[in-house]
Amino acid sequence: MPDRPELMAIGDSIYNGTRSLTTNAELARLSAPAQVARAFGWDFQAPTYPFDVLFNLEALFRAGAFDLGTLKMAVLANAQRWLDTDSWADVDCFDNIAIAQTTIGDQARSTYLNHASQIPPLLDQLRNGGDLDFAALAALYEAINTSFVLNPSRDPDSEWADKTPLEIVAARRPKRLLVNIGINDGIWTVCLEAIKTELDPAAIAADMHDLGVRLAALKAAGEVDQIYLNLMPKASCVANLMPRRDPDRPPRGTGYFPEYLGRLGQLGGLTGGDMQAIDAEIVALNQAIRNDLEPMFPDGGLNFIDTYALVAERDDKHFRDQKPIWVRNWRINNVPLQGFAHKGGLYGLDNLHPTTVGYAALAQLVCEKIVEVEGLEPVQPIDFETAFDSDSLLTNIPRLLDIDNLLIDLIVAFVRVASRPSV
Repeated sequence: MPDRPELMAIGDSIYNGTRSLTTNAELARLSAPAQVARAFGWDFQAPTYPFDVLFNLEALFRAGAFDLGTLKMAVLANAQRWLDTDSWADVDCFDNIAIAQTTIGDQARSTYLNHASQIPPLLDQLRNGGDLDFAALAALYEAINTSFVLNPSRDPDSEWADKTPLEIVAARRPKRLLVNIGINDGIWTVCLEAIKTELDPAAIAADMHDLGVRLAALKAAGEVDQIYLNLMPKASCVANLMPRRDPDRPPRGTGYFPEYLGRLGQLGGLTGGDMQAIDAEIVALNQAIRNDLEPMFPDGGLNFIDTYALVAERDDKHFRDQKPIWVRNWRINNVPLQGFAHKGGLYGLDNLHPTTVGYAALAQLVCEKIVEVEGLEPVQPIDFETAFDSDSLLTNIPRLLDIDNLLIDLIVAFVRVASRPSV
């Protein structure tokens, strides 16, 4: 890998490029960091996954094969392929080392060595269990993905084998670092299960303080020039939080619906007041993060990406969105995907992770901040129609999007594993 790459990225599934719980080489090439790099014409090594990470949810839906037995057999076969492959990639390090399911603290904890060792026992646990162990499946997903992204050569003696994402960044010394992290520290639980008991803004702020100290150390040591840190999104704008029945018009008054449930499985239950209070907490959290981290960079170098404003401006659920995205007479918006009715399109089948168009909107915002800070101009500006054409979900939506308990259990397991302390 060249010294001082133009761009690197760390964080969670939003920068990993995950869509519909699926992570693979195609989606890694379409991730927001990869789109930013292409916009400016920078070389950027996205993860070259040799296989899907355990499964391809969209392919299973398209094949009409989404049942417990099929999923378990697919997962076991896939995991065994990962174990049977001596080297996972032809390169020894990637520029995008964001990893789905990871938390703020994981950026200074996770390594190849402390995750690769988990793969065989987790696979045995899945293989030997009678029913599909969703918690073990989600943990195995994280173990494989972390191991691959941080040490794709799979060489235990590699210089990267025992380094965390932040340590890899320090060694690689990128000119720019993109960071998206924090949704797995309680916000995803709100968006999936429509509950507020696991959202602790003070804990997120404390973890972000620790991350800020580490990022400031990178900047002070000359190991990165500019850091672009995404703030937390507005929870109510995520597609999975919906009224019990699809509304035929935006809410009036406060701008919130009387009730919110997790659309997948009709989980939980938040009042409009609850939802408004959660959004207000996130506004306060974002301001607290700004106030805390800015003084750590007295000479500049830390730049905030206002993802709260991004999703609010494209909120067609509560208001008519201020920045509509139109592609071929389809107003791409933030409600659950319904291809036959041309509804949704910013989020995939899990109602949590964006589509390529959703990631393009984020990439565009990051590009705008880079232009503002560095005075650079994109050589290939973000184009939503190109993003749409690149998205194999939006261009080939499964006819039936009936979400049964299997999918609900799977997504809940992923959110639960992501929010637990890691090794």
